[in-house]
Amino acid sequence: MLALIVLLLVILVQSVSAENLPRYDIVRAASPIVIDGKLDEAAWQRAQPVGDFHFNWWKEGEREPTVAKMMWDKDNLYVGYFCHDKHISAKVTQRHGPVSKDDCVEIFLSPNTTKPKNYYTFEINAIGTMLNRCRTDWWAGPATWDPEGVNYRTSLHGLPLKEESPGDEHWSVELAIPLRNFVRDAPHTPPLDGDEWRLNLMRTGGVTNAQDSTWSPIPAGIKSFHTPEAFGTVRFVNPPVVVLAQAQGRGGRRGRPASTNPLGRGLEVVEGGRQLYNTSCTACHGLEGTVGDRGPALAATRRYLRTTDDDLFGAIKNGISGTLMPPAGLPDNDVWMIVAYIRSLRATASDEFVAGNVEHGGEVFRNKTDCGNCHMIDGRGGLLGPDLSNIGAERSARYLREALTTVRPTISRGYQPVRLTTKSGEKIDGVVKNEDNFSLQVMDRAYRIHLLNRADVQKIEYPKESLMPSHYGKTLSASDLQDLLAFLSRRVRR
Repeated sequence: MLALIVLLLVILVQSVSAENLPRYDIVRAASPIVIDGKLDEAAWQRAQPVGDFHFNWWKEGEREPTVAKMMWDKDNLYVGYFCHDKHISAKVTQRHGPVSKDDCVEIFLSPNTTKPKNYYTFEINAIGTMLNRCRTDWWAGPATWDPEGVNYRTSLHGLPLKEESPGDEHWSVELAIPLRNFVRDAPHTPPLDGDEWRLNLMRTGGVTNAQDSTWSPIPAGIKSFHTPEAFGTVRFVNPPVVVLAQAQGRGGRRGRPASTNPLGRGLEVVEGGRQLYNTSCTACHGLEGTVGDRGPALAATRRYLRTTDDDLFGAIKNGISGTLMPPAGLPDNDVWMIVAYIRSLRATASDEFVAGNVEHGGEVFRNKTDCGNCHMIDGRGGLLGPDLSNIGAERSARYLREALTTVRPTISRGYQPVRLTTKSGEKIDGVVKNEDNFSLQVMDRAYRIHLLNRADVQKIEYPKESLMPSHYGKTLSASDLQDLLAFLSRRVRR
């Protein structure tokens, strides 16, 4: 019987197809990382999450999401976790203690794709206790292992005990793992551009609603996280800065679609542009583009005539005739990096990483707010407010938050509330879609359009407050609001 069970497990593991396992590009960090458990550096904000975690053995309870990201540089592999958790508990404080009984996360690293069973583990609970193992064919030490130089913090780091509390919403982990720990197995340390490893990311533990989930799914019938055959594949990416050949034509742009930066908008390009901008442009446009002196604040929300990549390139490279804007006198590559940085200053919500449970955010949008009564998404919803189907690509994450929590000083054209009474006694309550000295076009709350002559209107009032509520910062929980923001940030037409 035992032999049969082992055979079945082997068959299950061998049935794992590499094509079905997740893949992720680990991008090189473009700016320094401070290991403080906050995950708030610009590099983290720009890094893409690995994707949804799979609840391999779920039976009941809420599937609380986990957001994980990874980056690297010449010294370290960086891993960040953001764990949604309404019941956070941890009590193990002993090094190499049984942290899996607490709320914890674990990283399984296999640096050699030809030998996935040679892997290393980093298991950390919510209060910052770590357990490590080295499961390789060369390790002859004890069951546990002490890697060199690991720097890590959790958002609850150092507490002697964490018990569940009503205010629990999330916790985070941030760590830097020196790449020298993997010199025995990795093809190169540091990795070369394009090097691949196998790994998995896990979350488990806790007393209430224990979460057992992994980034790379575990095959049905297997009950262990320690399944290297099911590890996903990651690739280390260090995108080179393209050198533009002068022979390519004017500005090196021949053959390239209009309004496209030939260097792209990768993290290293943007970071290079930031450094160039802050040494060349701040006298007129302000540090980080936030406060303009002799020139406009480039991070402001106002629109400018030069908004395409080509237009910005020309303005920086050649200056703007009749203004104080001089030619930059910089090589084309440097100008393109500044262009990438300026575009990043106006990044939309879809360009950033907005943490949160997107699926639950959709439920909040539909069931816990009145958003759907006024706004349409993908052809469903109301008409009184703007269509939000592409809002993630049109507005910044900051704008979305302020729209939900802050009273706006002005009301956008086409959405001015109005209450009026016609001379025939009809009362209309809605928004003004258009008006002039002689006529009004009003949409009422039933989405009917009224075409009115002002001469036929007996009384008209323009309320000063927008129909857009600004109380969601108070009426929604912090987690519901964050999930709603995550949902809106993903509304992008493809």
